Amino acid sequence: MKLSFKFFCIAYIIVLLSAGTGGALIIENVSSTLFNSRIERVNAAAAYAADSFMEFADIYYGEISETQRRNIASQIKNSSDSIVTDVSITPSGSDEEEETKQDGKGVSRFTEKNGYPVMESVCRLNTGTNIYRLTVTSDFTEVQKQCELFRRGYGIIIFAISVISGLLLLFSARKVTRPLRLLTKATDKIASGCYGETVNIKNCGYEIAALSESFNSMSGAVAQKIEEANDEIKKREIFIADFTHEIKTPMTAIMGYAQMLYSYKLDGSERKEAAGAIYSEAKRLEKLSLQLLELYVFRHEKIELDELSLAAVGKQLNATLNRISEKYGAVFSVNLGNETVYANETLLLSLLYNLADNAFKASVPGKPVEIYAESGKETVTVYVSDKGSGIAKENIRLLTEPFFREDKSRSRKLGGAGLGLSLCREIALIHGTELHFESERGKGTTVCFTLKKGGKADE
Repeated sequence: MKLSFKFFCIAYIIVLLSAGTGGALIIENVSSTLFNSRIERVNAAAAYAADSFMEFADIYYGEISETQRRNIASQIKNSSDSIVTDVSITPSGSDEEEETKQDGKGVSRFTEKNGYPVMESVCRLNTGTNIYRLTVTSDFTEVQKQCELFRRGYGIIIFAISVISGLLLLFSARKVTRPLRLLTKATDKIASGCYGETVNIKNCGYEIAALSESFNSMSGAVAQKIEEANDEIKKREIFIADFTHEIKTPMTAIMGYAQMLYSYKLDGSERKEAAGAIYSEAKRLEKLSLQLLELYVFRHEKIELDELSLAAVGKQLNATLNRISEKYGAVFSVNLGNETVYANETLLLSLLYNLADNAFKASVPGKPVEIYAESGKETVTVYVSDKGSGIAKENIRLLTEPFFREDKSRSRKLGGAGLGLSLCREIALIHGTELHFESERGKGTTVCFTLKKGGKADE
């Protein structure tokens, strides 16, 4: 059973019971009041009739004749309340059960006439010489008809109330449960794959509004997670494809040169060249496997950070870069200052070395590569800047993806596999920071990251 129908049924039953019971009690109370008021008036009229008869009896001495009794009854009726329909005075017999044992004290009874009640108030009157029976009659037909009119009117009102309240309750029930129906439809759409589906619910209670907001937040979070999962799947597919390609190239070269050594008679220089090519490609595979291992380690193992002097790091970096700068014909400068930062020395040197190596590869021989630091209030920002060829803006966001190379032929020629910046990103994340790239075609590239300051700087 639908919630709206349950709500309608329960509310409708409550309304009908309340209106029906309350109205019935009111009608019965009004009817009872009308009857009791009429009875009191009849009793009062009977008391007046008794007093009037006794006054007439004082005038007449002896037995009062039937004609006199009729005249007295007629006069009493004419002077009584209009509700009195008949007054009769008859001699009283000792066996009449309506008579009371006490004079002047009557009894009342109801009889039926043409289907309507008639009240008779009977009392015994003792004049001293004779005993008479006084009967005052009142027709309750109008009272009964009035009560029946009230009941019919109430029935019409109850019918109208039941129809109108039923329609209003049905409309209200559907309106109250409409947000739930919208949420149900949205849930079904999400279940069918329409992630990110939201509902727009207005003019409803706080609870429903809060529920719809929570639903929209949940739906947005689900859509975001699904999108992230799809992006991750795409990245993995690209990674596998690139990794397969990177493996295939040196393996093809190794197999080719090995086949040459096995199948052909080569002189000493040719064998040496083939063996050298095999060794070179094997080293390349070794470097690739080591870099992949480093990526795994950086992502899955916790590495401790210590207080580290940037001046000491700068000295080691300068000595290392002196050996490779000649290979590229690069000019560089290292000025990291004297600040102390929280870092891992080996990883920080690896990060700076990889960034500087990329800068050397991208730079035009003779153009300077600058490695420097700027101190802030709580952090130190390290920059690696070159005046090389620069990077296209659309490719900047892809630089740290595994195996991505903007100039694939040039990078492969220089021995790169496209994992250097991926390693740099992981090292930066270990240090609680990120790599930020600024580059422009033909003007060079600047890479920066921040490190948290440690204790006092070295003097």
